Amino acid sequence: MTKENFFVGIKNPSNARRLLLNSSKDVLDALKDYERFEDLKAEKAKHIIELKRVLDEILVLNKKLKTHIPKTPLAGPAKRPSIGKHKKSRSTRKMSRVASKMDMLESELSKVEERLKGLE
Repeated sequence: MTKENFFVGIKNPSNARRLLLNSSKDVLDALKDYERFEDLKAEKAKHIIELKRVLDEILVLNKKLKTHIPKTPLAGPAKRPSIGKHKKSRSTRKMSRVASKMDMLESELSKVEERLKGLE
């Protein structure tokens, strides 16, 4: 088999060239979006690490505070007996604790974000 040049005729070559360039542009846009996603993922990981550090610091400070607060013989507020009220099920109480923890974490996260904005 000999090496010969083989040409194929393309109808409307300018349209085909335009479609190829648009496809190349779309691929480059997708790659750019992927890089942006990777950057956001790395930034999220940094924020999570910072949040964990802040929460650990808060726990340490809370323990120090508890050691410095004087012990009193007074008990906390007395529980009132609930008459005619049904106790919440364990799952409901657990979900409310999880929701309150999420609210607390979201508020701490917003505080951290405000501090980061202040640093910029």
